[in-house]
Amino acid sequence: MLTAIITGVTGQDGTYLSQLLIEKGYTVIGLTRGYSNKNLFGLQYLGLLDKVLIEECDLLDFSSILKVLSKYQPNEIYNLGAQSSVGLSFEQPIGTIQYNTISVLNILESIRILKLGTRFYQASSSEMYGAVTNLPINSKTPMHPLSPYAISKASAYWTVVNYRESYGIYAVNGILFNHESFLRQDIFLSKKL
Repeated sequence: MLTAIITGVTGQDGTYLSQLLIEKGYTVIGLTRGYSNKNLFGLQYLGLLDKVLIEECDLLDFSSILKVLSKYQPNEIYNLGAQSSVGLSFEQPIGTIQYNTISVLNILESIRILKLGTRFYQASSSEMYGAVTNLPINSKTPMHPLSPYAISKASAYWTVVNYRESYGIYAVNGILFNHESFLRQDIFLSKKL
């Protein structure tokens, strides 16, 4: 049986990804910064709470990540966990950049050190492109981040590229554009509207 770890499992994307992977027969381990009933709405709503194993893991704590990866030896990791508010990133630029980049570096370095052969997916953001003059955006569009959040996502993007090219780790970026659902958290503008 395949095992997948999802960071940010309680968010909109983590919840839907959990559902998909469980339907495909995966064992799903969900990492969260803190275990709180108020964050479990999406998993409860989709009837997944008893099907996803929730583990607390501070992605800024390298030893915590090593411990979780050693314990589960996942086939795949989906990194959806981030400080994802553009507005908040202007109020907390250091915390945003630190969390969104160091967490990725910690996970990739753990995969490298443990030699697990784990496949890694990084949820990147269209915000990395920022000041776009030509549409549509594609993989050759230059990045011009305009917020601390966008800077953090661009840095994480290039960290993934570096680990793939330098260490041969199966690591990919998926560049996400705006996407909404009933499970979108209330902190996002579209949900507030």
